Amino acid sequence: MNIKNKTVVILLLIVAVILIVVALVFPFNKKISNLDFSISDENDNHQYELNEKLSFKINDNTLISDKRAVWYFGNGDSIVSNKNVEYTYEKTGKYLVTLKIDNKFDFSKQINIVNGRRMTARDSIPKIFCEEFGYVGEEIVFTSYSPSSNNWYWEFGETGTIDSYEKQAIYVFSKPGVYTVKLETDKTRYPITKEIEIFQLYEPFKEPEVVDSAGIVINDIKKRLQIIANLGTKDAKAYKEQVNYIKRNYICNDLSDVVVVVNEEKYNDFLSYCQGLHYLDGNATIIQDVKLDTIKCFKQINITQKTKKTK
Repeated sequence: MNIKNKTVVILLLIVAVILIVVALVFPFNKKISNLDFSISDENDNHQYELNEKLSFKINDNTLISDKRAVWYFGNGDSIVSNKNVEYTYEKTGKYLVTLKIDNKFDFSKQINIVNGRRMTARDSIPKIFCEEFGYVGEEIVFTSYSPSSNNWYWEFGETGTIDSYEKQAIYVFSKPGVYTVKLETDKTRYPITKEIEIFQLYEPFKEPEVVDSAGIVINDIKKRLQIIANLGTKDAKAYKEQVNYIKRNYICNDLSDVVVVVNEEKYNDFLSYCQGLHYLDGNATIIQDVKLDTIKCFKQINITQKTKKTK
């Protein structure tokens, strides 16, 4: 065999080796590129829910039948399997599901796990949340709870028209009075109503420029509490005016956050104390002394009181 023939043989052998490598490697890569997986939910409502069994299905298992595959669920859990698997998430959130082949090829999809509580007819009945009373010129927040609703129509009783189309509305009343707030949604047949009482805005409290400013504040609060005690049980409006006056001028937090210590042995929050003083004890109570932890924005008030002697 001359040199020319030997060269031809060597070239043919090189070409054969290349063809074998291409036949073995390239088809595999081509098949792997066609690999995919789908995710289906158990109740078939097309959303992935908390504690629901989900199925992860490979489009063609034969593509990786002889390969090592690992499913990663984005929360630290994994399953080693080159077949279809099932998995249940125990926490809501967004996760990246990844199928990894031979530790080389990754196929990923994002999944959003939601709280899957099913809506009932009760969820279509809206509820109105707002303060029971407010003041002229004050921004009052009205919120609705109705998860199945998409449209909201608020009427606050002052303009005679729809005042807001938002789920959470803010309104400022221009006149005092009792107003009927109406809310309709795309799920209601008739409007839902709730009353709110609007009072005239009091002048902001100005600390008197006197030495005994604490005494003036204490005497003022003591006087207001005595008025509450002396009011008849039907004088709800006057009762609210006195409570609102104290809140407006001296309290910065919710009334339920202020601690009341009565005669150094009984305890209430301020709102419950005022309600009991008005509706339960009434004219039988005399307010003797009041002590505050601070003049402005007090969080604790110590009250000394006694019961009138009956003849």
